[in-house]
Amino acid sequence: MAPLTFITVASALAVYVLYKVFAASRRQKLPTGLKPLPGPKGYPIVGSVPDVPEKNSFVKFYEWSKEYGPIYNVNLAGSNHVWISSDQISRDLLAKKGAIYSDRPHIPALLDDNRTSAQYLPLLSKNDGWTRQRKFANVIMRESEKALFHRYPEVEAKRMLVELLDDPERYNHALESFISRVTCRLAWGHSEASDELKQRARELLIGVSPTGALGNKLPFVMSLPDWLAPAKAWERRRAKTERTFFEIMQNEVERDISEKKAPQSWMKIFLDNRSKWGFKYDLEGAYAVGMHGIAGALTIAAPMQTFCLAMCFYPQYLPMLQEELDRVCGDRLPVAEDRPNLPFLRAVIRECMRWRPPVPTGIPHELIQDDEYNGYFIPKGSVMHPLEWAIARDPAMFPDPEAFNPLRWVEPGWPTYQEPLTQFPTIINITQFGYGRRVCQGQTVADEDLLIGIGSIAWMFNISKRPEDLSISTAPLEMCSDPEKIETIGMNEKASISAEELNTGVDEPKSPTLEDVILSKYSYPGTYPDKEEKKPAEQPAAAPKKQEKKTNAIDPTLDFTTLLIAKPLPFKFQLRPRDSERANKVRELFSQGMEKGDYKDSREFWGDNQGRDKPVGWGKV
Repeated sequence: MAPLTFITVASALAVYVLYKVFAASRRQKLPTGLKPLPGPKGYPIVGSVPDVPEKNSFVKFYEWSKEYGPIYNVNLAGSNHVWISSDQISRDLLAKKGAIYSDRPHIPALLDDNRTSAQYLPLLSKNDGWTRQRKFANVIMRESEKALFHRYPEVEAKRMLVELLDDPERYNHALESFISRVTCRLAWGHSEASDELKQRARELLIGVSPTGALGNKLPFVMSLPDWLAPAKAWERRRAKTERTFFEIMQNEVERDISEKKAPQSWMKIFLDNRSKWGFKYDLEGAYAVGMHGIAGALTIAAPMQTFCLAMCFYPQYLPMLQEELDRVCGDRLPVAEDRPNLPFLRAVIRECMRWRPPVPTGIPHELIQDDEYNGYFIPKGSVMHPLEWAIARDPAMFPDPEAFNPLRWVEPGWPTYQEPLTQFPTIINITQFGYGRRVCQGQTVADEDLLIGIGSIAWMFNISKRPEDLSISTAPLEMCSDPEKIETIGMNEKASISAEELNTGVDEPKSPTLEDVILSKYSYPGTYPDKEEKKPAEQPAAAPKKQEKKTNAIDPTLDFTTLLIAKPLPFKFQLRPRDSERANKVRELFSQGMEKGDYKDSREFWGDNQGRDKPVGWGKV
């Protein structure tokens, strides 16, 4: 059996390498009069893969943009990747030429072809499934916005604040649960599936991230049988669990409608007009709703975590934000109607998205035919990356780009200042949500969640570094893409962490939830392994060189996860209520909601241990 296994794997790898070499050779044939895009030379077969660090790869691509220009290409294991660090070039190609730049690249680690399966709208190619699901998405987002998202963010903000009061060190759990619960309510009308939705989002994120599933790093493994490729078997189980979950949630909303007790939700909109949308397979509606749930479950939490990070390293802006909230809201939490009167809150949110964009490499497009730009040839099949990390650091638009400075959005004289302040600044239609025909349709949900979520935290809490960290300078620090050089802030010992943030050496919380217990047994990609702590005895005697290195420390605010959605890893900071009156008021509001039945505990879907040893359930990675 062993020789057969080796021959099978070797054959699959050989075919894959030959295909990549052939494809690369075809791309090298330039049309007359055109030049190849500049870029790093790379190595035979693997291209520039060895030069791209897994940690903070977006910084490396940004560094290359300074060397090779605002548009350049990189050969990554035979695939041609074009990196764009200019907003104008991104608009010229991805928006103005959207007819040929609006496809999505193939994701090898998914069993069903993401381009044609009609399962994941953001990953679909420009086809009939994409068209009908976009129409459906337009309707559900428009109806939700008109209804002020059914006040779901305002309801869940109270629960989030109580969780932060009770156990501030588990802030990651509270922030991610807030987003997941709101998204669950929007998708299906109830919040009880929030832990499951987070897990579905985690697993799909691993499946689609270049640094996540093995099938994306070595696509040939997906052509092997399941027994020979654990990564493929894992993906099959993930897909089956996801499909089952979506089906369960659709059936439950159908039951609620029949019993005339269904809250407003995207699924209810679908089921009330089931034949209207033209969906082509039984569960397409379930996927259309579920995909929007997954898309919002973890991504929107990233800017909230960035907000906590920014307030620790740029504390001068929190009192300014609190002054605005106190002036507008007084002794109550912020609500949707406060939006026009909270320009500085919107500026803080906008700056969080710019300073540490949650998708720093941008969502890739694929070019469907040969093209040229300013005399450069761009071959068909190129994967186009609007490099958001670089676009958000254009010094002409964002002077002093490495600094977190929300004033750039509300003070006249800055290039980013825009009136009226009742509308601007806003995150609607910013580059982080995509270009052209691939603009994210859920951005209004993100906008509302962040306004209420971040606004509520700032209204309720003071945020600061811990006393032992106060010696860390807040001056602009050196950026770095090398994981060996990154000096972390220090992990929050009791933080509840997302799947892609495991194996960081943190302790479990005092009262672990079922989610914590399950996740603690698994090992997920997405964070760089901790370096071994050096004992004091191993440290060399204090010397000027060592002190100089500490003074010139690597930016500690760049300790991010490595998956497609980059989020700050858990860190230590103080989160304390501003006064007892606010704390008591929030607890009272939460208690009133409990009495009305607004808040239900998270539920299990797969039995003991979340189905770890069953055909469906949470997947081990």
